[in-house]
Amino acid sequence: MNNSNDEEIKLVNGQLIATFIFIISLTITLIITYNEKLQKENKKPFFTNKESINIALINRIVLLILGGYFVYDAFRRKILAEENANNKNNKFNELTSNLQITASWFAFISSVIILFIIILNYNNLNFDISGTEGDNI
Repeated sequence: MNNSNDEEIKLVNGQLIATFIFIISLTITLIITYNEKLQKENKKPFFTNKESINIALINRIVLLILGGYFVYDAFRRKILAEENANNKNNKFNELTSNLQITASWFAFISSVIILFIIILNYNNLNFDISGTEGDNI
């Protein structure tokens, strides 16, 4: 195996781990949203409002870290694609790589904004958490 192939394998492994963490985060989001539904129906929720906000805050921090990783991953993949195109006479599509990087940045920025909203409303126990828990990565 060459160095480039090893790097690609590392990136794929990292993406698998990040995707698995994202699925767990999405499951947490579903639970928080269902918890809010139970509260609105005057049924016994799984968590108090304060617990829901704390869980949402941690969940958003994890998604922010994942967003940062996906930006890093997109940049590394572009660099590898450029190197492979130079070494193997493969066609490199810069537009595709740049679009992937742009999409990663948008996801990261939306994670920052949603985390900021949760932080601003941290002490507001009547805050609608489910409105901020969309999957944006």
